[in-house]
Amino acid sequence: MRQNKTVKKPATKDFQFIGGNLALDFVNTVGDRLSTPHDKFVSVTEFNRWARLCGLLGEGESLPLTKRQFKNIRDVREELYPLFRALAYGSQPTDRLLRTLNSRLAKVARKRRLAAVKGEALWGWDMSKRDPDRILGPILLSAAELTISGLWHKIRQCDDVHCGWLFVDRSRARRRRWCSMADCGNRAKVRRFYRKADLGRSDQRARA
Repeated sequence: MRQNKTVKKPATKDFQFIGGNLALDFVNTVGDRLSTPHDKFVSVTEFNRWARLCGLLGEGESLPLTKRQFKNIRDVREELYPLFRALAYGSQPTDRLLRTLNSRLAKVARKRRLAAVKGEALWGWDMSKRDPDRILGPILLSAAELTISGLWHKIRQCDDVHCGWLFVDRSRARRRRWCSMADCGNRAKVRRFYRKADLGRSDQRARA
């Protein structure tokens, strides 16, 4: 009896959490951003699946969104990308770069509350379960924390010419080049292999 093989999807074919930061993983929900972008938030259902996978929604929980609210979520994502890309390529935080993030933070800040949990004071959110800021609030705070920490110096963009995914480089030598060795890193190896093979064939023809 022949067994069915499970074909593993390449990393960028599904949601991945390789950024090392919630806000970067949020931005990375666009695949092949630098060539032919494809938005992984193709529907509210897919957005909710992402939110469950990263722990912003509970198992089996979904957030109902209007078209306008869903568009706003994707707008926030596209506002964060140029900020992090600029930092990845050596820019320092400036008032101009941080203006949009500050504006977004101001809108969710009033919903943040201190809550007493088991004898400790912890940050929480004062909002309904249907409020999209349940998702955007933690993402925006994660973006802010990344920009005020020393980690912003370690933001990198994948070296693949098509990819565009961002990550925090925590490697010891700070030489991480790829979002994922199983995807962009592997494609680069394949390209190098065929390039060497082509050069070898060219040398053989030149000597013939």
